[in-house]
Amino acid sequence: MSKPINNNSNTQTRALTANELDAELIEQWSLLVSDSEPANPFLSPEFILPFLENPGRQREPIFLVCENKQDRKLVGLGIFEHVRASRLLPLPHLIPFQCEHAFRRGFLIAKNSIPDFIDSLLSYMCNHQKRWFGIEFSEFPLEQKWSEELGRRVKDFGCSFQLQSRFDSPSVNLTDLEEDGLAGQWSSSRRKTMRRNLNRLKKHGEVNFRIMKQGQELPDALERFLVLEHTGWKKERGTSILSCDDDQQFVRKMVSRMASQNRVLISELQVGRDVAASSINFVTDCEMFAFKIGYNEKYAEASPGLLHEVQLVDCLRESYPHITRIDGCARPNSYLDKLWPDRIPIAEGLLSVSTFAQAVGGIMSQVRSAKQWAYGFSHE
Repeated sequence: MSKPINNNSNTQTRALTANELDAELIEQWSLLVSDSEPANPFLSPEFILPFLENPGRQREPIFLVCENKQDRKLVGLGIFEHVRASRLLPLPHLIPFQCEHAFRRGFLIAKNSIPDFIDSLLSYMCNHQKRWFGIEFSEFPLEQKWSEELGRRVKDFGCSFQLQSRFDSPSVNLTDLEEDGLAGQWSSSRRKTMRRNLNRLKKHGEVNFRIMKQGQELPDALERFLVLEHTGWKKERGTSILSCDDDQQFVRKMVSRMASQNRVLISELQVGRDVAASSINFVTDCEMFAFKIGYNEKYAEASPGLLHEVQLVDCLRESYPHITRIDGCARPNSYLDKLWPDRIPIAEGLLSVSTFAQAVGGIMSQVRSAKQWAYGFSHE
């Protein structure tokens, strides 16, 4: 079994339950979202706490918080839950907190604090390896400074870290687009199709696009979105937000709290006085994250969802120049694949903190085809 290492850095990590989060820590957590590298609104308190407040949620998250030893300032945070086994590691360990509405996981880490955070995390896990044999990671961008630093440091702590690319998620690097936006990336056939769809929509009335981010216009736009999403196949399958009381309570609370931090935008593609398509998106300093989209099936022949995404890109370039990338937060084979030109490799990983866990994790990775591993770091 690996020997625990004392943490001599300026930071220390501890595990907390949701009931142990006080107001001061929650405030620091919210501030950390704006100072984090990488940014991740799905790990913000404005997103997580409304989810936990619903009485129907039974999961018990474990918050790994990393603080400065002197002033107790929060420099890093991850949200996990305990499992006895999983497909990556058939031993007790931590997995990302399973919120079905969150599309990106990982850590929030203050800029310039990643090395201290990783050392503190590894020290904590080594000293608690009888409780947790490791940490499983999923659904985070492959090229992250924290995962690179974790890969470099595990050898010094007698641990191992394996990282695997799972799929590519569509995205748009707005600064790389040509003057005519997305159209510059399309074939002539696709450009004709998009013009045809726009003309079809214009037959129903004047077409406009707008983004709402504050004031009364935001809750009004949210209610229009919820009604729009609760139509067609989503309503029939019971997958719309309004189909579930817990989901609609969560979304209303979450959007309200995100709005208080200027972290949410609701966009609408309008035709006449009607809404053809609408979406909820989260924003950080320079990145937008797609959350939900709905469209009016009355205009299905015009593909309003696709037209909405094109107009969204154009609007951001014109009115929100500080936003340089949109993460579609979509799985493979989504409708965005042929529309958005860029890709974000999404990964999963496994940190093993004991010799036994390393051996078992190594066997599991071979069973799951070792050729797929992007890279691996292990103690020799």
